[in-house]
Amino acid sequence: MAEFITAENLGDVVWEEYSTDVMTGDRNKGMYLYYQLVGSMRKAERIDIIVSFLMESGVKMLLKELDRAMTRGAKIRILTGNYLGITQPSALYLIKHELGAHVDLRFYNEKGRSFHPKSYIFHYADRSDIYIGSSNISRSALTSGIEWNYRFSSRKDPDNYKKFYDTFEDLFENHSIVIDDEELRRYAKHGIDLRLIKIWIIMTKRKNMKKQM
Repeated sequence: MAEFITAENLGDVVWEEYSTDVMTGDRNKGMYLYYQLVGSMRKAERIDIIVSFLMESGVKMLLKELDRAMTRGAKIRILTGNYLGITQPSALYLIKHELGAHVDLRFYNEKGRSFHPKSYIFHYADRSDIYIGSSNISRSALTSGIEWNYRFSSRKDPDNYKKFYDTFEDLFENHSIVIDDEELRRYAKHGIDLRLIKIWIIMTKRKNMKKQM
């Protein structure tokens, strides 16, 4: 069983009651994206997440609330990137192991075009909220890293909300690949190969620099 990092065991339950639409991270815990996401996950009927990268440290922070949301019937979709193997296979394994087939987990799958969005969309009975900003799913990005994020409601700005949400729907339905067991095994091996190539490049550069000295 994964060791979850939650607001409760961080000793910061008080911040779960604090609400803000602007999150900037840093030393002020009231500006952490994490606590706002917790509040949204606890009320949402559907959750859509699109981020460039998934890191194990961030997934561990969100898993418990995502599991609670699924238990009460919320549907969850996550679209992430596979560029350069930065998304950690361990983060994907965690999601699939803890949440199983109940979460629709996919890779963006269009070659030749960069994929760098970070957005969290929560659907309630009477509206939807969307967070747009710079935070991928990592512990630093969700808490004390310098990350700027903004939340607005489909009720207050329906036109711009629709533009974002329609784009998410298109990317998820038409430009993605499901991360099943086979795809995850392939990606994990490919990620290891990429890391070995990076190490080889670094070592080669260092060796050439020494020759030039």
